[in-house]
Amino acid sequence: MFTVKAGTELTPELIEEAIAYNDKDKSRLSNLENYYLGDHTIKYRTKAEAQSNNKVIVNHAKYITDVNVGYLLGNPVTYKASKEFNLDPLLEEYNKQVITDLDREIAKDVSIFGRQYELVYNVDNSPRSKDIDVRNCVLVYDDSIEHKIVFGIIYKRAEKRGEFEDILVYDDSFVYNYTQKGRIALNTIDPHYFGEVPIIKYQNNSDEQGDYEQVISLIDAYNTLQSDRVNDKEQLVDALLLIYGMQITPEQKELMKASRMMANLPVDSKVEYLTKQLNELDADTLRRVLEQDIHKISMTPNMSDENFVGNASGVAIRYKLLAFEQNISGKERSFEAGLKSRFRKYNNYLANLKAMPLIETHEVDVIFKRNLPRNDFETSQMVNNLSGLVSKATLLSELSFIDDVKEEIETAENEDVKVGIKPDMNFGTINPTEFPVKWQKHN
Repeated sequence: MFTVKAGTELTPELIEEAIAYNDKDKSRLSNLENYYLGDHTIKYRTKAEAQSNNKVIVNHAKYITDVNVGYLLGNPVTYKASKEFNLDPLLEEYNKQVITDLDREIAKDVSIFGRQYELVYNVDNSPRSKDIDVRNCVLVYDDSIEHKIVFGIIYKRAEKRGEFEDILVYDDSFVYNYTQKGRIALNTIDPHYFGEVPIIKYQNNSDEQGDYEQVISLIDAYNTLQSDRVNDKEQLVDALLLIYGMQITPEQKELMKASRMMANLPVDSKVEYLTKQLNELDADTLRRVLEQDIHKISMTPNMSDENFVGNASGVAIRYKLLAFEQNISGKERSFEAGLKSRFRKYNNYLANLKAMPLIETHEVDVIFKRNLPRNDFETSQMVNNLSGLVSKATLLSELSFIDDVKEEIETAENEDVKVGIKPDMNFGTINPTEFPVKWQKHN
């Protein structure tokens, strides 16, 4: 965290210090991105020319990130407030830009880098959002107890080393555009109407570590093991042929290659391959141990593991996903803080320019729905048991195949009472005799 004393003025020197602080982390961040893209250390291993040098990459990094992001945001985030607050104008601004796609992209970057930034800006008097490369953005905090954000800096380096093509600095009210011709100098100042620094920081955890950052050494070991296993197989195929007690002519060598046979050998001669004994069982045991450690330390389940069977109950699956669920819950709280910060900035902008009432963020609930296969039969039993104790909307919202609860309630209440579903939406036992004759079971 780059901090300055409260009340510090914005200067070119401060901008340069903040950028230099952020650049210290560039190498680590680029390495994390490389692992997600499949550019692993094993690719650069060298060996003697005569030796096999396969470079097998099993991209656990991408698997870990994709599983975490899919579980957290496979179902879009929804927003809910009490009836006295109308969220429709703000949610309409979200829908215009398909904000759910941006959420997934930000969540992916947070999983890879450990943190990510979002810039909120305006286009034709409408608020918009864009994810910003974490390597080109830095926030400046004050040294107070709350560590308030005083400036946000987004920069782009020029081709000439040590210079910048563009620098944008944001405070609570204005955006400052700096250019560099020899030294950094202020070019333009424009208001932004978001009421606070319009850059949002999303964190993966309090340490700002990526989801697979702690298992990179295990990933390297796994890739090395798999690569060497392939090397051993190639060397077995290309094993040396040892011949004792006789000389082979060039013609015999060609014949042997063509027919794969040897004949008329002297009685005291011997032919055998020089090979290394391979212990596949030990190698596979090591592979399994490495894979288990990768999933355990990253707290990401191995969905191809035999422990995940198709007929397991929802409760049984959740016990197996306990560590994963706890990790995702922490990610969810951090991500929710970022989404509420976005909500506040959009609300400030719409209140300033379009007279939309201000809505406090604590009045808004951000709802995440885990993207996990659900057992609707078990859920239906729970719905039946809680009928009369819990509201209709709450019960129906638990069923995965119902998208619009309000519409479903209205449709159900308009159903013909002859089919056994009464207008009061009582989910109790249905009397078969209430069904039309043609639907009753005939003996």
